[in-house]
Amino acid sequence: MTHLKQPIQPTRILIVEDNPMDVKFLQHVFEYEPGWNTEFVTVEDGEEAIEYLLHPDTPKPDLVILDLNMPKKNGIDVLKVIRTTHRFYGLRVAIFSSSPEDVIRSRLGEANLQADDYINKPFGFGECSSLVKRFHHCCDPGSRLSQFSVGG
Repeated sequence: MTHLKQPIQPTRILIVEDNPMDVKFLQHVFEYEPGWNTEFVTVEDGEEAIEYLLHPDTPKPDLVILDLNMPKKNGIDVLKVIRTTHRFYGLRVAIFSSSPEDVIRSRLGEANLQADDYINKPFGFGECSSLVKRFHHCCDPGSRLSQFSVGG
């Protein structure tokens, strides 16, 4: 009797980013982990992200890569929806921002929110390998919240 192997489901990643160059950069980053089967959905602003996430036919992503400074609704608004919607319990969120870490900590703390990781936008492609490892770690259900947590 032959057992057919089930294909490994891709990791669904929602990129919430208004800068097309940052989106291209992120997609390029994931090429550094060829064994990691990923599929991307990209939205350009917080309002579009919330509509996408709350649509009943949208499958829950495995990871949200979230910029905070966006038009219409910002990343704090998106994170608030994610953290207060039962359907998204356990959804991993990595903040991907060019803002200084202390500013991000302050903004998330004021909103009483936390993310699973905080990643500064790099200035070049030299950090691709380490970035993808952080995103991969963020998706690992056994990992705890990163060093970036409210009050931490």
